[in-house]
Amino acid sequence: MSKLISLKVVTPEGVAVEEETVSVRVPGGLGSFGVLYNHAPLVSTVVDGKLMWRKATGESKTLMVGSGVVEVAKNQVTLLTSFVKEAETANR
Repeated sequence: MSKLISLKVVTPEGVAVEEETVSVRVPGGLGSFGVLYNHAPLVSTVVDGKLMWRKATGESKTLMVGSGVVEVAKNQVTLLTSFVKEAETANR
């Protein structure tokens, strides 16, 4: 059985991402940090940067996110952000 983390990304427009993952990397206010299964609970600020996650299939995904906050609790990562952009179009 895979040890999964639920990732939810919410913008003012609504839910942008809702996926089951094995790992998440967040651009935190004091630096980027990773979240794995059974991570300690925390709340952090988020700065503009790359949100990255890996699914159980091994597929990796990346989005650009704006400033906001993230909560990690009970194998759930909930990120509230001002915007999301596809990583490929983030520099346009």
